[in-house]
Amino acid sequence: MKNVLIIGGGIAGGSLALQLIEQNINVTVLDGGQNYSSVIASGMVNPMVFRRMNLSWRAAEMLPYARSFYNDLEQKFGIEFLADLKIRRFFSSDQERGYWEKKQHQSRYNDFLTVHSDFHKQVPNAKSEFGSGLVKSAFWIRSEVFMTGLHDYLSQQGVLNTAFFNENLFNASKLTYCSEKYDAVVFCCGSANNKISFFEPANIQYNRGQILELESKELPEGESWNRKGFLLPLGSNKFKLGATYEWNEPELSITTEAREKLEVVIQRITDLPYKVVGQQVGMRPTVVDRRPVLGMHPKHKGLFIFNGLGTKGYMMAPLLSKEMVDFMLKGTPLHKEVEYARFIK
Repeated sequence: MKNVLIIGGGIAGGSLALQLIEQNINVTVLDGGQNYSSVIASGMVNPMVFRRMNLSWRAAEMLPYARSFYNDLEQKFGIEFLADLKIRRFFSSDQERGYWEKKQHQSRYNDFLTVHSDFHKQVPNAKSEFGSGLVKSAFWIRSEVFMTGLHDYLSQQGVLNTAFFNENLFNASKLTYCSEKYDAVVFCCGSANNKISFFEPANIQYNRGQILELESKELPEGESWNRKGFLLPLGSNKFKLGATYEWNEPELSITTEAREKLEVVIQRITDLPYKVVGQQVGMRPTVVDRRPVLGMHPKHKGLFIFNGLGTKGYMMAPLLSKEMVDFMLKGTPLHKEVEYARFIK
């Protein structure tokens, strides 16, 4: 395999391109510049799923690999976009606190949950009637800075083609696009997957997310606060407040309803004053079984999909892109839970 065309230059397609370049593969990334997920995303790399205080899928593998991956890219791009992050979860019930209290002593959680003897230690200016806990090992990718640096780097390498994919110019059987022949074509189209004729059984769904941009001289900047939503400090008295989960909403429109829901999120956490200065909307590519989709088309050899990273894209993309490259170049089997074949009956 020598020449690969990647459709989509978000966190999935971009990570895959970088991994292929490392293997001396000639890569072309086709991206129209309308990214509705990777740029808008909070960029938080959080090892926990808070509902039942479980580790995110494969977090113990993905987190250290992702940190190393992004550290290397900071050097390669010549910019800084990674920052350590303290995430404080304010519990919503006694049951939720009980999950943490039980799991904080289990060895698999040692690197991720701070052990607390007093969950009710007062957090200044916070509403914490059920107590709170601190997540360890989390970090934050400044998504807009990262995506700009990524595309600048791909442009410098002569890899990025800023154009939209036109299916009329594509021959799946011959793997040609605009009369150029490729050894492989990988679709990393995010929520736009349903606009193409391939990999339809994966049923990548629309999951619209909205966030508010806040300014406040009173809100704390040392921690990200979380309770049925997140408050992420950006520095210089600026914050992101998110996020909504709006299933099967294909329109990228900002709504008053979302703003009202998000303001309820911060009101559950604190009464400190703030000012809403902006609102953003994005579209997460999500799969019904909450697992990404990787693999090759059953009929068209050399036609691949790498998609469905959902809310954990910045944590999953580095390791999964490596595994995708190993699958493409060496035939190394993919993890069973991400195989596209699971949708084929």
